Amino acid sequence: HGKVEVDLAEIADGKYAGTVQFPMAGKWEAVFSLGEDLEKVVELNIEETGGVASINGEWITEEDIEFYRFINHLHIEMARETDQQKYTGTELEEAMAYWDTQEEMTTNQNTLISQIIRLRSMAMLGEEKGHQATKTEINSELEKVLSQYGNSETAQQLIREFGEEKFWNYQEAQYAKIVLTQKVQADVIELVKKDSPQATEQEIQFTAEKKYEELLVSQVDSLEIILL
Repeated sequence: HGKVEVDLAEIADGKYAGTVQFPMAGKWEAVFSLGEDLEKVVELNIEETGGVASINGEWITEEDIEFYRFINHLHIEMARETDQQKYTGTELEEAMAYWDTQEEMTTNQNTLISQIIRLRSMAMLGEEKGHQATKTEINSELEKVLSQYGNSETAQQLIREFGEEKFWNYQEAQYAKIVLTQKVQADVIELVKKDSPQATEQEIQFTAEKKYEELLVSQVDSLEIILL
């Protein structure tokens, strides 16, 4: 398969580590050079990666990326549909140009991976805090989006093309995570209210959003995230 060299760094007393990116899966031999005269050979069996990135060992797969690309496209097309009914002439052209720009941004794979990491990271934090997403809570959220998509001919057509069963299976898994993040958000809001009892709703919302983003950064930093 070729040869890959890496220098190992001491990470603790007598313990060394390094990162190797293998160009392909299969059987490899790792030859450790220990000093001038001592070598140790270890056989490795490198398996295919399970996706495009991982969070604490949980893979972000190509199917995950496909779904996020689709859901972004779906929401943009629904927005186009609304604007086509609302505007005409120059205003309509400007609105369509704006959604064209948004389409380009939200179909970028790095953008999609970032969206997935945000949601999964905070869902993990929700679980760490002892929260759970019940079937009733998930179904309640799904009913809201079902009603939303049901009022859009464009959404219904796109979902049929994507595959309705596949779409709603993904959505159920998504909203299990979304419910957990909502509970984390609620915790943050309650904390802000407790710290600032005289604050207005607008001030509470602003501060809570800022603290949530800070919490997200801290949570992401605490996780083992590998981008391939």
